[in-house]
Amino acid sequence: MSTTTATGAKNASTDTEVEALKADIAALRGDLKQVVSDIRGIAKTKAEAGVDRGAELASKATEQLGETRTVVETRIRENPLTAIGIAFGAGLVLAMLRRN
Repeated sequence: MSTTTATGAKNASTDTEVEALKADIAALRGDLKQVVSDIRGIAKTKAEAGVDRGAELASKATEQLGETRTVVETRIRENPLTAIGIAFGAGLVLAMLRRN
């Protein structure tokens, strides 16, 4: 014969609720791990895009610097005395600024 007391029913109910809470916590842990993994993936993608953009900008800057250097060298060859005068004037201005 089976007899169920109020205490036994409460214990069974409590055990069921505890098991449900454990299952919910395990599900939340899994969800949290997935969210963290997704955030890491997004951050990695953004970082890679930033690195690619930086490399692209550096490449363009290097190209423009090379073009500018070529233009300056050409102008110096065409007008050497003007280039010397500009360099002398710039040196004079810098020397005056350093003295003060």
